[in-house]
Amino acid sequence: MSPSPSVQPLRAILARNIRHARTQRDWSQEYLAERSGLTQVFVSKLETSKAAATVDTLEKLARAFGEPADALLRPLSD
Repeated sequence: MSPSPSVQPLRAILARNIRHARTQRDWSQEYLAERSGLTQVFVSKLETSKAAATVDTLEKLARAFGEPADALLRPLSD
């Protein structure tokens, strides 16, 4: 069963939320990588949906942002 065209894949939601949270704080990808213990290249791949995040990665990002992990998985309202 394929998803409805109006439903965003979770990876795309996460990518948008990471980029949004990072830019709202005026952080570079390098700074987010440093705070989260990830590499800048991996952060870039997450933000462009070219990489998938594990639960551990999601937890690292949530801690870096000071937000609950599930906040990164909720679609943003436009």
